[in-house]
Amino acid sequence: MKTLAKDLWENRHALRSQFYVNTRTTVATTKLGMLWWILDPLFLMVTYYFLVKVIFNRGGDDYHLFLLCGLVTYQFFSRTVSLCTSALILSEDLIKQASLPMVLYLVVSPLVQAFFCMIGFMVIMIWNYPALGLHTFAIVFPVILIILITFTCGLFLSIFEVYIRDTGKLIAYVLRFGFFLSPVIYSTDKIYDNPAIPQYAKIIYSLNPMVHLLNAVKDILFYGRMFDPVPLVIVFAIVLLVMQLGLIFFRKASPYVPKLL
Repeated sequence: MKTLAKDLWENRHALRSQFYVNTRTTVATTKLGMLWWILDPLFLMVTYYFLVKVIFNRGGDDYHLFLLCGLVTYQFFSRTVSLCTSALILSEDLIKQASLPMVLYLVVSPLVQAFFCMIGFMVIMIWNYPALGLHTFAIVFPVILIILITFTCGLFLSIFEVYIRDTGKLIAYVLRFGFFLSPVIYSTDKIYDNPAIPQYAKIIYSLNPMVHLLNAVKDILFYGRMFDPVPLVIVFAIVLLVMQLGLIFFRKASPYVPKLL
């Protein structure tokens, strides 16, 4: 962990440059630029709203805002995991030409996607302004946690992708499945209060960190209240432990990466 902090500090100018280039490239690849970060979840919101609210007559009041909170958050998570998985492959030329620590390429994507995610959250805040308050500033905590989780995933998945080029495709299916295993379009009450679901299944469900992160975001932006910090503290502790293992794994495997690219 100290080595990571040292690498980031010593290469902070390169990191800032990569952040700027990555953001600019992401915006420049489409005509509407960063507007797609707003339009994409809005289109999905309309789709699921029609399915859940109109066809099945479920969802409750202000379901469109409930949906939007979940979609923006999960989109941030899934896009970042996908980008971190392919980070080394996409940075092949830079890795072979520059002498930057390879871990730097994994840090950029979570930061860039967090920037776009905050734009989406700002739209929700404006739309649902009655829910704003001092607790709104706490939105940075779930965002930071998602950055750490996706970076940690990238430490393992980016190496797997170098060795097994189908890793990214497999992760895409896992993320799609994870969308429905996370409370994006429904509340966790539908799981925890359902007597038909066995207790062990509910415990397994609660092991999904996105369950707690999505609940935290919805508490802040939709319900207008502070989230329960205990689950997030537990997630944070576990992520730090796994990250340390991931850094060890990444340092041992990364010297072989340039030869395999």
